This record gives sequence, structure tokens and C-alpha cells, in this order.
Amino acid sequence: MENIPREEGPPIPMSASDILSSLHGRQRRIERGISKSQFHSAVKFGVRSPGRNQKSWMFAYKEGGIAVVTNETYTEEITSWALPCWGIDIEKVPITEDMLKAHEKAVDDSRHHDRWKSHTVVVLDQSGSMRKTDATNGVTRSDLVWLCLAVDCIGKRLKSGEATSRDYFSLIELRSKGECLIDQHPMDWILYNKIIEMLRSWQPIDHGNYLPAIDVAENMLLRNRRGNCVLQLIFLSDGAPSDNLPPGSGWPSSYKHAEYHKQAICKRIAFLARQFGSRLSVGAFAVGDSQIHILKHMVKTAAEYNCHVFLSNATLCVNELSSAFQSMTTLLTDTKSAATDVSTNRQRTFRDLLREPKGALEVYEISDGEWSKYHSQDVEKAYFDKYEYRWVYFDQKFNHPSAVGVVVRDEIFAEGKERAVRRVREITPDGQVVGPPLVGKESLFVEDMGDSISFHKTFFKVQQISQNVAVRFNKILLKLPGVKRSETPLITFLDCYVLLLQGRGMLVEKMIDHTKYKKWNTNDGYVDGMTRKEYNELKNCQGRLQRESQSRSTGKDSNFTLDDIPQAFSHFSYIFSKRKFLICDLQGVLDTDSDEPLFELTDPVIHYSDMTDRADYGRTDRGQQGIDDFFRSHKCSPLCHMMLRRWIPDPLCNDVIKHDRLPVCEPISETILKSNSEADSDEEVVQRKPKKAKTVKFMI
Repeated sequence: MENIPREEGPPIPMSASDILSSLHGRQRRIERGISKSQFHSAVKFGVRSPGRNQKSWMFAYKEGGIAVVTNETYTEEITSWALPCWGIDIEKVPITEDMLKAHEKAVDDSRHHDRWKSHTVVVLDQSGSMRKTDATNGVTRSDLVWLCLAVDCIGKRLKSGEATSRDYFSLIELRSKGECLIDQHPMDWILYNKIIEMLRSWQPIDHGNYLPAIDVAENMLLRNRRGNCVLQLIFLSDGAPSDNLPPGSGWPSSYKHAEYHKQAICKRIAFLARQFGSRLSVGAFAVGDSQIHILKHMVKTAAEYNCHVFLSNATLCVNELSSAFQSMTTLLTDTKSAATDVSTNRQRTFRDLLREPKGALEVYEISDGEWSKYHSQDVEKAYFDKYEYRWVYFDQKFNHPSAVGVVVRDEIFAEGKERAVRRVREITPDGQVVGPPLVGKESLFVEDMGDSISFHKTFFKVQQISQNVAVRFNKILLKLPGVKRSETPLITFLDCYVLLLQGRGMLVEKMIDHTKYKKWNTNDGYVDGMTRKEYNELKNCQGRLQRESQSRSTGKDSNFTLDDIPQAFSHFSYIFSKRKFLICDLQGVLDTDSDEPLFELTDPVIHYSDMTDRADYGRTDRGQQGIDDFFRSHKCSPLCHMMLRRWIPDPLCNDVIKHDRLPVCEPISETILKSNSEADSDEEVVQRKPKKAKTVKFMI
């Protein structure tokens, strides 16, 4: 019988032996978990359509959840992949009329940039390698990322209240060309449903070019430059960039490719980080067995400009990727919280400042284009007298006898939760720098610049109180058995003063070695050495815990490490103050080069426990909650126990019982508020009596 060909094309082969596997097609099929029999079933039963190449056919086999591509005669497999959302799905959220009205209002408000709280821009790899079915339970890498994006980045934040319709979201796909898929969409359940729809329908394809996608992301982030909007940039990729070398680069070796990608991509990240600093969080998520060296360089570059950064190592596990998303969203929440004025519950406005990378700090060429000069007639030097509650001005304006002015770097190089830090130097009449390097600190926020000198009063008070507690701590530390001054660093806080530069107040102190800079603890419970998982568990911990460690000493004299000293100091400050306050956020350098080593600390935080009659210790004072968070994560070291014991110098003497306890729990009086220069010895403190014969709370 004569074979009559089908009108729609050549006859479909009925036997598996009729299809010859190409090397490329077989490799892709194996990578994506598709068997040869599944491939044949797709060709036999799938819906056929023309392929991207005129000499190919694509068969979509929905029942099997795959799509395959063959040549025009069906005799050679070209490629294959799993269809989107095959084997998994999640329900959409029913949208009510109220939700629609709120969405429409949020879309209208998006034109008013001063109403934004945050903007998250996600760059999502949708290149062909994301088709691999090696993620949890055999789903594709693409489906894994879409799923976590919908549930962890959007759904859980909406449910917990962390995200509202005043937070905005943009999505860019990373393919041959960067294309914006979602543009400034309010964070709501309509967005959640839109991501689910993309999970069900979006198909990875083509190469993964980073540069076009980063350019689109840059335009998105720069669209709202208002300082009240916190920014987040997230990269999700499973491979190295595929961008081609620019014309004229010569033979495209692998080294040239890698170096070009590194320089071009990091240059774009540096441009954004330089403008936004701590207002911007940059996160990189490596999916699968990806080459993450470029992602590492991106994160490292952002950190040079004080951005909050996060790097998730390669994973195909849904639980690990979900946890990484939650850690990344925590960065955004923390930044929003730090920018919120606790007294008004309003989000403050970041100042428009430019940053210099930390690696540039060794460069001290003074040029008019990068430094601002202030001569003697433009400068006043003062400190705040907390007893007379007024500013006291120095006759000697400069530290170095030859100095006649100061220069201040236009760009900042560091920033905390409250303040920006610039380089400051004193200069001679001929413009040469003299004296040690200095730093100048100002508020990060616009709202504080109206009366900039008053902004520094709180920091003066906190730093001086911390220094006085450190004097007592050091005296007790040196009396402990086995402690030698030459081997044991003491706690000290840097002296500071305010320079008024044509009326602009700037808090100034000496510059410490930034390469050795370290945080031993923070004001929200973080302790040096804590893992990110432990920190997240601490953040999610509810209820008040026992505020003092329940661990007990073994009764033996124990050794302690140098890093135990700052943690023991925080604990000591709480006991010494009769549980009135706790000093934390200990940061600075450990100087072990001198004969008498020191912890040189700056910018401490005081949490004051009394909520009804509390002292003003600034926005970083979190009260009893801050104290509770410290003791949630604090683990008493041997030094903590030793500091709280009664040590008798000569146990064989006759008057053992007459020895007083070390003064760790004595009543607090005004003497503790004295400056370090006034509290040189215990005898002097005992002899001086406070003006009022009563215990004074820490209030001014």
C-alpha cells in the first residue's frame, strides 16, 4: 500500500530507533532529568509547532510536563526541558474589592515618591540553564526561584505586616537582553498572584547576560532618589555571565572574559553603592552549582561603600533558599527600622551623600575638588558640659600647634545607623596636613541637620558615661588573679569634641585603624561569632527571657580570651548600674602593639531600663527590650564570673572578714557621671561628695 504523507509534515517515527541523539541534545536531556522514552513520547503525542530555527520542530507534551525540539525530519534531538510549574503549584489568593481599591490607590501614590517606604529590585536569571530539574523534588531551578520569590519574598512579608502597599517591587529578567517584567508594583496580594502566574508560564531560554540587566536595575533604583525610600537589589543566578567582550578586545580567552565581567559589573555596582550606601541592601543568591565568583565580587564591592550585603552560597534546596530569602528581607526591615523615628514612628529621610571606598583611606592628597577647607576664623571647638548643660568653647581651636585650619573630605567613608563619617585633617598655613588623622561624624538624616550641634549632645553624654564605667571595670579587672597589665587590654572610649565649621556642627575624634575595626556586639543582641541562623532566631524570639545567665562558675580560676573582655564589660555595666542600664554596641579596635594593650571603642549605646522616667540616650536606646536582647544571646564567660566574685588579696591575714566587696553593686550617685579626668582614682571618687545627698537617676 502506498504511504500517504500527513498534510502537516513528514511522518512521525513509530520506533525509538529512528531517532539519533546528538551530543548537545543528549547532554541537555540528561541535565534536565528527561529520559529517552519521555523524549519519544513527547515527539509522538505532543503538540507540534515550528521551532525558533526554521529547520526544527518543537513538541509540547503537557501530559508529561516536557517540551522537546528536533530537527525537521525528527531524526535528531536538539534540546529538551521541563515545562514551567510541572509537578508543583500553589493557589492564588482571592482578591476582594477592598484589595482592588487599595491597589489602585497604591498605584496612584507611586507617582508621589515621598510616600514610598522601600523599593525592591530583583534581577532573576531566566537563561537556558535554569531549566535543569535538579532542585528539590526534581523541580526546575527556575520554578524553585519563582516559588521562593512568591512565598518568602512577598507572601510571608505581607502576612507578617513587614511589607505594605507603600513598599514597591520591580522585576528584571536576566537573559540576552535585560527586560523589565514588573515595574514599580505595590507589594500586595495582586503582586503575589502575578508572581504565581509567572511561575506557571515563564520559560527560561537564551544566554544570561548580566550587564543589560544591571543597566535596567540601575535605572529602576535611580528613578526614586528621595531619601525616605530604602532600597534593595537582589540577584538570583545559576551561572557566570555570558556577556560578550567589547569589540577590539582581541582573542576572547577565558581569562579576558572573567576579568572583563568582573570590572564591568563591579563598576556598575560601585556607581549605585557610592550614591546610596547603607540605604541600599545588595543580595546575591547562587542557585545550583553556579560559579559564584562574580556574585562575590559584586557583594564585596557594595560592602566597600557601606551597603548592607548578603551572599547565599549555591543551593538547590528549597529550605535553604527560603531561609536565605528571609535573611535578605530582614536586612531591608532592619534598615527601615533604623530610619524610623521612634518618637513619631515616621521614616526619616536619608541625606544625599556620596561615598568613597574604604580602600581609598590611605590617600591623603588634598585637592579643592574633593576636600572643603576651613580657616581659623571659620572654626570653633567645643564640648558639652552635662553638669551646667551648656556648650563650653576651647581657646585652643586645634590639636597641633602649627595648625591654622582644617580640611574635611566631601565624601563619607563609613556610616552607622545614625551617623556618617568623613576624613578630617588639620592643616598648616601652606596647606600641609599635620597631626594624626581625624574623623568627623554627622547625622545621616535630613531632620537632624537643622540644629546639627544639638544632635551631638546625646553622643557626648553616652560616651562619657561609658568611659566612667570603663574606669571602674578596668580597676576591678586588674585586681583579678593572674591578670597582668602587659597582657590584658583595658576598655577605653575615645575622647571627642565638636568643631563648628561656619555654624555646621561636626563631632570629631581620632581615626582608628579601619583595617582592624570590629564589632563585638550590637544594640539588637548580635554578638561577634554568631551565625546568621542564630541571629535570625534571636530576631524571631518572642517574650522576655531571664536577663542574667543561669550558668555557674566551677569554682576554679579559669582563663578567658581577649574577645571575652568587651562582652564582660557589657554585662558588668548592667550589674554595676544596679540594673538601670546596659552599655553595648561595642565597636572599635584592639590595639596590642603597645606595651599596654587597649580596646579603643567608639559610638557605644546605652539601653536604659526605666520606661516611665527614662533618660535621653538617643534613638539607639531600645530600653528594656534592648537589655533583654543582649541577655538572650549573651553567654557568660569565665571573666563574667570572675568580675562578680569577691577576691581577697591575702586570705591568711586576720581581718579577712573586714574586706569590702568590690564595688560592683554600690549605689549609683552623680560621681559616676564625672568625666574620666575627674575620676583618676577610687580614693578621689570616694572623697568627692555629690551636690545632692541622694541617688540620682541617669537623667539630664
